[in-house]
This record gives sequence, structure tokens and C-alpha cells, in this order.
Amino acid sequence: MNEPTTRDPELTRARILQAAFDLFVEKGFAAVTMRELAEGSGVTKSLIHHHFGTKDGLWDAVKELAFARYYQDQKEDLEQADGADSDLLSKSVVRYFRFLAENPKVVRLFSWAHLEGDSSCSHMDAELVGLGAERVRQAQQAGQLRDDVNPTHVVTTFVNACTQWFATCEHHADWPGMGNNEQYLEDFLKIFMRGLQPD
Repeated sequence: MNEPTTRDPELTRARILQAAFDLFVEKGFAAVTMRELAEGSGVTKSLIHHHFGTKDGLWDAVKELAFARYYQDQKEDLEQADGADSDLLSKSVVRYFRFLAENPKVVRLFSWAHLEGDSSCSHMDAELVGLGAERVRQAQQAGQLRDDVNPTHVVTTFVNACTQWFATCEHHADWPGMGNNEQYLEDFLKIFMRGLQPD
């Protein structure tokens, strides 16, 4: 073990989080053992328990850290928007898509969480979806977006379409005529935003 590292609580915590992130991305939560987490971070199992309580606590901390930067930036945009703004929706699609494109390991982490039926960080998702749906509702009331669709379904549609694109990109890469990330984003925005235009 690296004794000097264990005397710096912040550095120790960061090392544990990084090792856990790498292991959880590779194997999923269920397949990773506390022994592997300790070996990967160069600390004892008891030190992991000291910082995170349980393996579940560490898993939650890893997911929150992975999502935190996107969450904070998107939350600020949604909270600071002035009233109804249909452009905010397309900007939100682009922000989420680019976040996933730039963080493929986060996509894999999310995939493991979904496969394992995990919803422990859903409070962050729920808050963003709630804020986003309220902005969609305002745009609907202002006549900028069609008002015959559920605002929460609007947000859910783009989240699912972006996440699924990156979660399955290796599978559909060889489909005839399949474009790259930017081409998909461009076409998705055309379909999605035009489909939301008022009659």
C-alpha cells in the first residue's frame, strides 16, 4: 500500500473513486469485489468503508461524480432561461449528446446501471427532467411547441434516443447508410424538433 497517499483524505478518496469508476465501467457493479476495489486503488478495504460506507455507497458516489458536470451545467441553463424558449430544447439535446460523445465510459456506466436495475441516482435525472419538462410546457403555452404531447415524454424521448445511440453504436456501425455521430445528431434534431412544431 502507498502509505503517504492514505494520509491525504482527498487524494485517497479520489484514487478510490477513479479505481472504482474503471472497474465498474469494465465489469458492472455486481461483478466487482471489494478486494478488487482495494487492489485497484492501492488502499485497504477498511479505508474504502471509512470513506464510502459500503460498496453501494461507493457505486452511488461514482455515478454521481460521472454525471455531476453535465448535471450542473444543464441545471443552470434550465434555471436561468427566460420564460418560453423552444431553442432551449434543441440546445439541451445537443448538450446531452455531446456529453455522451465525449464520455463513452459514462455511457457504459449508465448501461450497467440500467442492466442491473439500479435507480439510486435517479434524483439527479428526475430534477433535470422536471426542469426540462417545465420549460417545454412553457414553450407549449406560448405556442412555440405543439401542446398535444406530454412535456415529460418530450424530454424522455431525446434522452433515450441519445443514450441508445451511444450504447449501441458498435452494433449499428455497419448498417447500410449509417452516418457518423454528427450526421445522426443533425437528422435527429430535424425529426425531433419538426415533429414538435405547432400545427
